[in-house]
Amino acid sequence: MLKKVLLFVFFMAFIINVFAQEKVVSGVIKASSDGSTLPGVNVIVKGTVKGTVTDIDGKYTIKVSGSDAILVFSFIGMKTQEVKVTQQNHVDVTMAADALGLEEVVVTGAGALTKKKQLGNAISTIPAIDIQESGAISVGSALSGKLAGAQVMQNSGNPSGGISVRLRGSSTVLGSSDPLYIIDGVIVNNESRELIDLGGYTQNRLVDIEPQDIERIEVIKGAAAAAIYGSRASNGVVQIWTKRGKSEDVSINVVSSLSVSEVRKQLPYNNVNLVWDGDEAVATNPDGSAVQRYDYQDLIFRTAVGTKNYLSISRAIGDTKYFFSASHFNNEGVVNGTNFKRSTARLRIDDQLFPWMNVSIGTNVSYNTSQNQFNNEDFNYGLLTSLLFADNTTDMRPTDGVYPSFGWITNIQEAIDLVDAEQINKRVISDFRLALTPFKGFSLDYTMGCDYSNSLGKLYVPVGFNTTPQGVSKKQSLDEIKINNDINARYLFNITDDLVSTTSAGYSLQYERYQILSLSAENLIPAVESSNAGTVTGRNDYKAEKSIRGYYLQQTLGFRDKLFLTGAIRVDESSVFGDDERRQTYPKLSGSYVMSDNDFWKESGFGHIMNTFKVRSSWGQAGNMTAIEAYDRYTNYNTASINGTTGLIKPGTLGNENIKPERQTEFEVGTDMEFLGGRLGLEMTYYKQDIEDLLLERTLSPSTGAEFRVENVGTMTNKGFELLVKAGLIQKKSFSWDLTATFSTNKNEVNGIEGDIITYAWGESAAKNGYPLGVFYGYYYARDDDGNILLTPDGLPQREKGHYENNEAVADRDSDGQPTGENLKKVIGDPNPDFIASLINEVKYKNWSFRVQFDAVQGYDVISWDKRILNRFNGGDGYAKELLGERPKGWGVAEYSIYDSFIEDGSFVKLRELSVGYRIKPQVDWCESIKLSLTGRNLFSFDNYYGMDPEVNREGQSNVVRGNDMASVPIPRTIIFGVNVNF
Repeated sequence: MLKKVLLFVFFMAFIINVFAQEKVVSGVIKASSDGSTLPGVNVIVKGTVKGTVTDIDGKYTIKVSGSDAILVFSFIGMKTQEVKVTQQNHVDVTMAADALGLEEVVVTGAGALTKKKQLGNAISTIPAIDIQESGAISVGSALSGKLAGAQVMQNSGNPSGGISVRLRGSSTVLGSSDPLYIIDGVIVNNESRELIDLGGYTQNRLVDIEPQDIERIEVIKGAAAAAIYGSRASNGVVQIWTKRGKSEDVSINVVSSLSVSEVRKQLPYNNVNLVWDGDEAVATNPDGSAVQRYDYQDLIFRTAVGTKNYLSISRAIGDTKYFFSASHFNNEGVVNGTNFKRSTARLRIDDQLFPWMNVSIGTNVSYNTSQNQFNNEDFNYGLLTSLLFADNTTDMRPTDGVYPSFGWITNIQEAIDLVDAEQINKRVISDFRLALTPFKGFSLDYTMGCDYSNSLGKLYVPVGFNTTPQGVSKKQSLDEIKINNDINARYLFNITDDLVSTTSAGYSLQYERYQILSLSAENLIPAVESSNAGTVTGRNDYKAEKSIRGYYLQQTLGFRDKLFLTGAIRVDESSVFGDDERRQTYPKLSGSYVMSDNDFWKESGFGHIMNTFKVRSSWGQAGNMTAIEAYDRYTNYNTASINGTTGLIKPGTLGNENIKPERQTEFEVGTDMEFLGGRLGLEMTYYKQDIEDLLLERTLSPSTGAEFRVENVGTMTNKGFELLVKAGLIQKKSFSWDLTATFSTNKNEVNGIEGDIITYAWGESAAKNGYPLGVFYGYYYARDDDGNILLTPDGLPQREKGHYENNEAVADRDSDGQPTGENLKKVIGDPNPDFIASLINEVKYKNWSFRVQFDAVQGYDVISWDKRILNRFNGGDGYAKELLGERPKGWGVAEYSIYDSFIEDGSFVKLRELSVGYRIKPQVDWCESIKLSLTGRNLFSFDNYYGMDPEVNREGQSNVVRGNDMASVPIPRTIIFGVNVNF
């Protein structure tokens, strides 16, 4: 009994002693430029997980223990400050502007915290407000215009249409050039597999993530960054950090919004009430009825409505923080019969178990469904395909329940009413992180992440459908899992008072597996949707596994906190390559020098003008691991039915056991400058990438029995310049005006292709020696010496003819001056833009906020298949011109085979975002703030493009086939009214 009493007394004494040392510290955070208070500033007790954020008035309250506690104050756009708390209970802080965030702490690897000014390569940070107030459905589309050197293109206007992100151009032909996406340390899947053929319509899996959950995004560009993340990051890294609990007071955030979307522009169509009678245009059909033309776009497009509701709860209790959120999003598509619904839930718990041990656990669950319609290519079901090819003289709406037949072309109204094409996605992303700091200067981090998803695509076309009267049922399921384990150790110590050493080492192991099961059937029983109600016409069962592992050693030396040198070695292995080639070593070197931290700079008159001047440079290598799939190094035989039994057929592509990863070497040099006390920032970077051992399909001799073999035979280069400008033009207490501008160029060139050229898609997109990847290659106009179109004796345009010399086309003429020889092809366009740029203005006046963002893509060609088809077929505007006698009859037929005729200038300037907000601070204790907002997205596009939208691409995330527009859903204009309440 006495022992228990003594233990209780000891325990109470310990508790009293701990709490006796705790005290409450409060204060106000202000900006040095105008004295205005700063809401949302992070306040953390250094070395712990204790923290809070300032409220709408810039006030904070936090408990600290001990007399030597240090408070760290950080805010994007401001210089981080550390204040030691001694006996005072009130600490006010004035924060200075830091336009480029050079003092900002960023994460350059799993758990590797580094100040931005130490880095020799470019890194960008996007705060939560820029993502959440963009009005974007997905995280990917919200990146548009926020980064220098990033081309973000939305490939479709479908409600969950895929996004392509290219950091510094394309780096491979057969693989993916998308960056590596990491969410809270989890390497996540962002592939865009099309489960059932919807004519090119795909989703990025980032659409599963709720943008309101994002705390910040860090983007690392350049192969030098791959020294820590490895070859998985050869195309750059997009690190996404989600929200966590911060304040000891319960914080509740409720967001609700209503959106309305519509197409900005429609395709031109034939509205001439005439038809041909021989070579004469008349106003009556052959049966004597009057000609009436219909605009089928009235059937396809609609005004779409969407809603979103979001709730989050967060709190910190002692050393434990938690954050929970749930959301539901329901968005109609602008195409009738399409929609996208997403439900998510997220939980994050952070805890400091001991002063030297922190644990973090998080999970995100999402469930989404999408109703789709066929977009292009499939004539049996495609809505927009039918619009392009159909003669628009017949009403497609049903009469007495019967839909008119259009032969091989879909009845648009019938497809909208009867075709069911649905995709269901279930996903769980979970992570566990253990961070240890057992002694001063040393840290050890372990992260395990798991990304599991299950997707199901379904298609049902009922019996009696005009173009498929026997009915169709298709199903395909995709089961995917990615698991990553990363362990990183870091030791920092002072060699001398001026020289600091940071040594990092790490090991990573990643495992991936996916399995596809599919079944298709025709000749269905009426009114039965399942595949077993018909004749099975296709089946597939495929499983693939692969693993990636790597380890690195990195050493950084810092001299007087202004000169930093870093060297690293990374070794990567991937199971997809041959045994003798899968292990590759990649070095890295980088350095940065903050020249303005020298006394001579500060004391000079020039130092008062340019407050910060940093030069940086980096060099590094990485390997691309996406060009081949798990078993592509083998010769994979195909199955076939032979006399009722299963047999094997030799494939057209042979395996290659000696295949190795593509190797990318990149050099960059840049400078970061700040003026006017940190209110004006300028960031400039030049880079050059050299990719060797490029994987391409090499043509084989007929004696091999195959057509191709993938080999390391090509090269590619990227050269570019990036510019970022950030300016606080006006900084007053009641009024502020901030500007952000970006400008980027990239020049790509492919070489080493056997036979000079490889074509893709329908043969119009190519990889050709000496040209950028994906250039358009096709037939072109025959022209005279003055550049005018050379007409046939009948007055119609024609293709150029002649011969080839050194793989280049040479025109030939006969005695009459007409083209002679074979039909010629050449490079006729380039979908790689000359430059991309953006301009963002943010204005705040008292409780009002205003934001406008323009995105520009210039020198960008698009191949418009819409124009080609509408120029020839009966429902198009080109056909109407022939009926009106504005051009000779048969002109459209003649131009149909001249690809040059439908290459369009796709350059555009888009009003990407426009928003107005008003924040209210109610005079009640239970509500901190209410913000009302009105946001417009993709409101206007300033372009001379023929079609509805030059930004779309019918091949989705394809790396080679870019700038193709055929029957694509345009990106809609969207207006969003939102309410954001903080309790």
